[in-house]
Amino acid sequence: MAPISIRLDRVSKRFDHTVKGEVYAVRDVSLSVAEGELLTLLGPSGCGKSTTLRMIAGFEEPDEGTISIDGRDVTHVLPNRRGIGFMFQNYALFPHLSVFENVAYGLRVQRKGTTEIAHAVGKVLELVGLANYERQQPHQLSGGEQQRVALARAVVFQPKVLLFDEPLSNLDAKLRVEMREEIRSLQKRVGITTVYVTHDQEEAMAISDRIAVMERGEVVQDGTAQDLYYSPATEFVARFIGRTNIVEARVVSPAEVEIEGLRITFASGLPVGQMVRLVVRPEMIELQPAAAGAPDSAVITHHTFLGEKTDYQVKLGALSLQATASDHYRKPVLKIGQTVAVHFHAQGIHVLK
Repeated sequence: MAPISIRLDRVSKRFDHTVKGEVYAVRDVSLSVAEGELLTLLGPSGCGKSTTLRMIAGFEEPDEGTISIDGRDVTHVLPNRRGIGFMFQNYALFPHLSVFENVAYGLRVQRKGTTEIAHAVGKVLELVGLANYERQQPHQLSGGEQQRVALARAVVFQPKVLLFDEPLSNLDAKLRVEMREEIRSLQKRVGITTVYVTHDQEEAMAISDRIAVMERGEVVQDGTAQDLYYSPATEFVARFIGRTNIVEARVVSPAEVEIEGLRITFASGLPVGQMVRLVVRPEMIELQPAAAGAPDSAVITHHTFLGEKTDYQVKLGALSLQATASDHYRKPVLKIGQTVAVHFHAQGIHVLK
C-alpha cells in the first residue's frame, strides 16, 4: 500500500454570512490521498470542494482539524512553504511575460541558477507539448496552449502535491476531453500526488483514481468511479453520478421484487412485503417491441438519438423510466408511442440503504 501523502483529519471551515449568519462551507471532512494518487473532489456549486482545496493549498485556514502533507502538519503553514503546485481556473498567466518567463517565474522566486532554470523550463515545456514555444506571448496562444503553460508552471519546480481548481471549465467540450487526457497522462508519468476539483461527473470519472463526492460541506461517499456508479451510498450520489432511475419496489419473495406489477428476479435479502428503493441505471433496462395491450407493457414517450446510443423515456404504469440502447445499428430505433416490453437486468440493480 502506498504511503499517505495528504491527510485531512476532521477539517471544518466556517464563514459569516450577512443573511444566514455563521455558515459551514466544510464540515468535519476527513480524507487521505496516497502518494501518486489522483483524488477528485466532486460536487455541485457551493458544496465545499474548492474551499477544501484552498485549505490544502494554505489559502484558507481551517477552524477545526488538521492537514498534513508527507507526514508534516501544515495546517498553519504558509502556501509557499507547503511544496505544492496550484493550477487555477483562469490560468493566471502573466500577460506581459513570455511562455518561458511564465514557467520560470517560480524558479526565479526560489533563486535558482540561470542554467538550472533553462534546463528545467525546456524539459517541462517538452513534457507538455510546447517545445519551441519559449518566446511566445500568452495572447498568441490558443486556450489549450495557455492551459499547457499553466500546467508546466505548476509542475516545473517538482512539487510534492499538485492541486487543480476546475482547470478545464473555460475550454470547449472537445478540448476539455483532450486536456483531461493530457493532465491524466502527465500526472501518471510524473507521479505527483494530485487533488482535482470539478463539478463535471464525466470528467471526474475519466481522470480519477478515486472520487470524493461532497454535499453541503461534507464528503458523503468516496471510492472509485465504479464504486460510486454501481453502489451509490445515497440518493444524492446516485443522481449526481451519471443518469439514473430511483424506483420504488415491493419485495414479493426472497428472490423477487415487483415494480408497477412487473415481477423481477432479484435477491434483495429483505423481508417479504417490505418496500425498497432501487437504483436502476438506464443501460440496465432493455426494451423490446411488444403487442399493444400486452401485460406489463410500457410505452415510449420520448427518444433522443445520440450516435453511439439512443436515450428513451418510457412510461410503465405510473412510472417514468429512462432507458438507453446502444445496439440500434442492429435494431431500428423505437418510435414514440410504440408499445414495448421492459426487461430489467438484475445484476445492475442496487438497493439504497
